[in-house]
Amino acid sequence: MPICAGCSVKAEGMRDSRINYVLVGSFVLAMLVAIVVSIAVISGRTGSTDAFYTVYDNVGGVKYGTKVLYEGFPIGQVDDIRPQRDGGKTRFRLRLAVAQGWQIPEDSVARIAASGFLAAVAVDIKGGSSQVLLKPGADVRGQSGGNLFNAMADIASEVTSLSQNGLRPLIEALNRTVSAFGPVLEQRAPQLFDNLVSLSADLASKTPRISSNVEQMTNGMNRLFSPENTRKLEDVIANADRTSANLAELTGSLHSSKAKVDSILTTIDKVAADNGETVGQGLKDLRYSLQAVARNIDSVTYNLEGTARNMNEFSREIRQDPGLLLGGNRSRDETGPK
Repeated sequence: MPICAGCSVKAEGMRDSRINYVLVGSFVLAMLVAIVVSIAVISGRTGSTDAFYTVYDNVGGVKYGTKVLYEGFPIGQVDDIRPQRDGGKTRFRLRLAVAQGWQIPEDSVARIAASGFLAAVAVDIKGGSSQVLLKPGADVRGQSGGNLFNAMADIASEVTSLSQNGLRPLIEALNRTVSAFGPVLEQRAPQLFDNLVSLSADLASKTPRISSNVEQMTNGMNRLFSPENTRKLEDVIANADRTSANLAELTGSLHSSKAKVDSILTTIDKVAADNGETVGQGLKDLRYSLQAVARNIDSVTYNLEGTARNMNEFSREIRQDPGLLLGGNRSRDETGPK
């Protein structure tokens, strides 16, 4: 039976279309597989992983899928971020999916850092030197890295605050001061400079004489406080102390003498009462004399006490200013207004 030429051509065209569909579908499927494999390789999720944890106060720039590096080598990614309250403060606990079997020393530190100025943020584990290794599920000590942009923002904020609250008021105050004193300075500046020049010349001319006077005064002080004069002053002060002590002892003796006189007068009264008129007259005369002594003994005692106080004051003045022994009065600055 003869075959139709049109039917043969039509069947051939259908076979070509099916082949094209198969090729296109195979290419699309291969591309999808390649994309999935590439994503898995890039994310580090190409095999089994172990979970490690770390905690940070700030996770700026860190998110799900952020790379986990070990001394710069990619070993996994951040698998989960969960906030938690710790002592009234919010902290963030990160779950790190690390390649299975990767060894992390116990004293390792996980820092949030960027490998370059424009590089993405990563969790970089700095390996420690401990021989003890962390087991899967253990915590790696976290250390927040510095954020350059946040630091620059803080510095810019501080500079702005300083400019507005410090420099600007200072400049305005300086402007007001200059505006107020500028005309006065312009008028008086020549006179001020002339006064300064004359004062400088006057000081230059008087400096040798001042130096000579200072030298003479120094020499005089050295002579005044020579070792010999110092010993003499010490002797004078010691003598004044002894004199004061002797006057105090004499005053005590006079007080006791007054008591003895009173006792004698009492005895005389008794004797006068017992004796005759002749003896009585003599005793009365003696009583009169003793009464005169008794009346004046208080004045004598008072004067002696004043003398003792004056000697004490003199001794104290000599201790404070030994120059009084060489003549002259105490300076007004030391004695005060009179």
